[in-house]
Amino acid sequence: MPGLDERPEIAHTARDWLAKLHLVAAGCGLTIVPAALAAAAPPGVRALPVRGGPQEQRRVLLARLPHPPTDPVTRVAAALRAAALDADAPAPPPS
Repeated sequence: MPGLDERPEIAHTARDWLAKLHLVAAGCGLTIVPAALAAAAPPGVRALPVRGGPQEQRRVLLARLPHPPTDPVTRVAAALRAAALDADAPAPPPS
């Protein structure tokens, strides 16, 4: 988990952001969430900024069957690739 000096003990896992937030609200641990979801935190959850930890790395994988891709598959793959590259681009400096 970014910002922690040691590896946490993982007792529960969830892939859904709302489930993660409700586990935190129930006192079952802590999680990281995108800043945009901090406002969706249920009562009992306190969102704090994490600073100084290692940068988070994300991977986007696209799997398909091993035959030549159809045109729609090629277009979707290109759109996902462009969106991933755009999300990784550094933010412009404030004006």
